[in-house]
Amino acid sequence: MEIEMGRPPVPTHLKRDKRLVVMLTDSENERLAAAAKAAGAASLSDWVRDLLLEAAAPGAKDSLSKA
Repeated sequence: MEIEMGRPPVPTHLKRDKRLVVMLTDSENERLAAAAKAAGAASLSDWVRDLLLEAAAPGAKDSLSKA
């Protein structure tokens, strides 16, 4: 009987190997965290990532101004 230890590997399509750092004040971070929570996001990082990718999509002109 073999016992596997540790976390299972992350599926390839979910791997993220780059990091983007954005400097915020405490109040800005709280504001964004509240917006992410209201949107039902799993985390602030996931919410911001989804918004940025949506805004960068082809044909997504001015999509951040609607957020």
